[in-house]
Amino acid sequence: MMTRFTTWLPIVSIAAGLGLWELIGRLTPPVLFAPASAAFLFLVHQTESGVLPVAIAHSLLTLVTGYALAAIVALPLGFAMGRVAWVHELLHPVLTGIYAIPPAAFIPFLIVWFGLFTQSRIAIVVIMCFFEMLVITATGARAIDQRLLDVARSFTAPRRRVIRAVLIPASLPFLFTALRIGLVRAVAGMITAELLLSPANLGKLLLDSAGRFNTAGMLAVIATVAVIGLAAQQILRWLERHVLRWERP
Repeated sequence: MMTRFTTWLPIVSIAAGLGLWELIGRLTPPVLFAPASAAFLFLVHQTESGVLPVAIAHSLLTLVTGYALAAIVALPLGFAMGRVAWVHELLHPVLTGIYAIPPAAFIPFLIVWFGLFTQSRIAIVVIMCFFEMLVITATGARAIDQRLLDVARSFTAPRRRVIRAVLIPASLPFLFTALRIGLVRAVAGMITAELLLSPANLGKLLLDSAGRFNTAGMLAVIATVAVIGLAAQQILRWLERHVLRWERP
């Protein structure tokens, strides 16, 4: 009974949020805050014209490419830093120093290196999500219960089998946490890059709406970014539940 009740809670939460948005929008001048219905009509119009699907497709390409590149490097490197002492001592000071630099400070260099277009936008996504995934993965690799390793070694399991049968499964919850948090940062990086560099895709739609004081358009684009992030998170949660069958929900 409780499971059936909790299944409906996200739907209730979204419906309540949309209702509150609509109410506030109707009580506020449109130039300051548009209702949800106006934002929905903007999305319908942009979809019918073909502008929105193209913008979403190109934004998703930037997001997926940057996120995948960051994960391919951050997850194995973080695992190595968590399990190999000399790797941690070698890389930790440098990476910690770079991590302290705001991502926006790299934008002038990225413009010089890659220009104003797709490559720079992908690079910003990589920078925005790389370090979170690295830190969480390294923390998870260090937190593996030593008793699990002792049991495997007591059976004289070879090193490769220990990694495959003990280390990787034990660190999977942290890996999925790193992927989820990295994904949130990647979505933020995607829209930041499209706003700060040459305006493009969803960022251009947002800036064009802002230039016309079209709050319905601005809120519609922001809602679209939120839906992209929510859908991506749900995909990762579904994958996590199917991979980590031994974990409690």
